[in-house]
Amino acid sequence: MTWETDLSRVDVYRAARETMPFLMVGPVTWDVFEDGSRLPGGPVSFAARTAAALGARAHILTGGAEDASLTALVGHTVHSVRGLATESWGIGNSSSGRRRLRLIEHLGRMLGPDDLVRDWPEPRNLFLAPLIPDDVDVLSFLDRFSSAAVWILGQGLQREFDDKGFVYHPAEPTELLLDCLSPKTTLFLSSDEIASWSREAVEEVAGRCGQFVITRGSEGLEVKMSGDTYNVGAVSAKVVDTTGAGDSCAAAYSITSAMGVVNAGQLAVGYGAMAVERVGPVPMPRWPEIRGRVVDSLATQEASLTVDGQEPLDQRAFRIAIANQKGGVGKTTTAVSLAASLAEMGQRVLLVDGDPQANATSSLLGRSRQGASGDGLYRVLLDGESVSAMSVTAGRPGLDVLGGSTALAGAEIELVGLMARESKLRRALDEIDSQYDYILMDCPPALGLLTINSLVAADYVVIPLQCEYFALEGLSSLEQTIDLVRGSLNPGLDILGIALTMYDARANLSAEVVAEIKSHYPQTLETVVPRSVRLAEAPSHVMTINEYAPGSPGAIAYMDLAREVHRRLAEMG
Repeated sequence: MTWETDLSRVDVYRAARETMPFLMVGPVTWDVFEDGSRLPGGPVSFAARTAAALGARAHILTGGAEDASLTALVGHTVHSVRGLATESWGIGNSSSGRRRLRLIEHLGRMLGPDDLVRDWPEPRNLFLAPLIPDDVDVLSFLDRFSSAAVWILGQGLQREFDDKGFVYHPAEPTELLLDCLSPKTTLFLSSDEIASWSREAVEEVAGRCGQFVITRGSEGLEVKMSGDTYNVGAVSAKVVDTTGAGDSCAAAYSITSAMGVVNAGQLAVGYGAMAVERVGPVPMPRWPEIRGRVVDSLATQEASLTVDGQEPLDQRAFRIAIANQKGGVGKTTTAVSLAASLAEMGQRVLLVDGDPQANATSSLLGRSRQGASGDGLYRVLLDGESVSAMSVTAGRPGLDVLGGSTALAGAEIELVGLMARESKLRRALDEIDSQYDYILMDCPPALGLLTINSLVAADYVVIPLQCEYFALEGLSSLEQTIDLVRGSLNPGLDILGIALTMYDARANLSAEVVAEIKSHYPQTLETVVPRSVRLAEAPSHVMTINEYAPGSPGAIAYMDLAREVHRRLAEMG
């Protein structure tokens, strides 16, 4: 499968700002060359210069560094733990021309959470960059900041040393590496570092973390996520020094990840290319300076997505109804944000707006385009038009809309006298099913024929529930309706999960409601969407939350929800 993307639409600086507070932890180093010269280095140095070029300002914890080796960290808030040695590495080449690393001196102890400055803010993103297993206490940071998104440069967890101090890579994942992985973790390793792993080992690691990003040098990068593999080719570059290319790539990916795998991957390979054209952690060009070059280089390539080794064109779409007859629960916000996030993951998505209020349509198309396209679903249900003729592009790669309008309120009455009235939508979607990976249906806040049509057409139901006192009110009626549809019209219909929305971390009641819902409904999705003003503001700007406030808690939550839904469906087969 191929995708399109338009990097000119991406507000990189806004996405970078939304990642903050961003905490980086790792050593800065002296890289000592065979001729005796040395340069400052270390993954934090290279990551910091890339972050600065993208407009992000990080809090950086490092240790033992002399002032001369902190130059790459200018512009960030830095705390260097004194009394530790500066980690030093000898860099040379083997007889075959491959780079060899030798540890000359290490910090002397691990950097841990207790080394942090007391008044630093709680990080939203945690970027951990050990160079050896015992220079960063990764497990303690993960325990301390359990709610943060985690980005691990795994090279230091996957290194062992011979009796002369030279680095070699073990033939399988280390126990420490495996212990650091969870669904909230994105792991970065190079193809060299996993070259001797078995295919089973690679898949085991990919299955344990949210994303497994494998940098492949001149071949670009590969992202394994929820059973899918995304490949982004490299941006052409004149190679001067490959030191720090993977670190720069990882930093760019983590800082822009809220824009989706496709855009983040392309920015990452772009900054990887900038790194190899420079020696040492010198300032990197800002995004506007390299955007044209990255776009032009990638335009000649074919990005690809494979799903479990099969071509998704031969598979029917996952059809999901977003339903709750109670209003004000974040149903349309969930439908739009989930659709947009799945599309940014490289999926082909059709959003069907079955709500007469048509808020999903206006959120994505705006009032001007809604007028021309808003009767799409009405004409499919009542006039027999095809979905392919009535759906329109949402102006975002991979996302189409079958629009709704107030005319759907009359459709409830007009459908009553028709034969097979409950199956109109299912039959229409059957004709275009293979064109999409996901078809999401935003149902009205009622249990009439429009909702019934969506339930009959769906494979699964996602039920948004707000984290408030009356959250469970009316849920039994929806469950009864689902049971009736399952019993007579759609025996394969299943509840995929309950999506918890409008969570207020400041209110004890929200936590109590979450606990109560999970105790009654074990299929509740783990991702909890916070209450957010920006989620409410985005539609008025005709923008998704990922466009309006990329990297915000709401954008991160809906991207996490999309990944969880995708992963759950993959596990269900």
